[in-house]
Amino acid sequence: MRKSMLILSLALMLLTACQANDPTTDSPVITKSFPEIIEPHNPEQAEQSGDVVVLHGGIRNEDKWDTFMKNVKKKQQDQVRVTMYTIEGGPIIQELIYDGTAIQSTYDNSRDAYGSKQGMKTDTCKGIGTMKSEQGHIFYVLTGCEKEENPFWLPKL
Repeated sequence: MRKSMLILSLALMLLTACQANDPTTDSPVITKSFPEIIEPHNPEQAEQSGDVVVLHGGIRNEDKWDTFMKNVKKKQQDQVRVTMYTIEGGPIIQELIYDGTAIQSTYDNSRDAYGSKQGMKTDTCKGIGTMKSEQGHIFYVLTGCEKEENPFWLPKL
């Protein structure tokens, strides 16, 4: 009895090990988690968390955006969280995850007093481009988005 239990256990371990290492299965994109959002998500906390912070009068952690853009151009996986603050000081958070071919955008304005309380909205986009406003300002924008409900924009650095 012990011998058959031992053989059965070994067989199960071998089958499990082979299944876990099967290179033919599609593995999901492995990304690191974004840092936890500490409430209230003020600009200093967002900056310390590594967010690209957009305030009236400036941008903090520009290097994070530069690195993200370089990786997108090289078709290397990367992610960045951008937190923009309204005139009233409410944070609008957008997380971008690039998998090497497309960008998944998650938009969350639930912390803004005038924002939606419906939760986060996601979209999948083909890339990032630039757009010029009527006032002549240039912005980064997501392009080729499936839904285009909550457009992403960031002043060009």
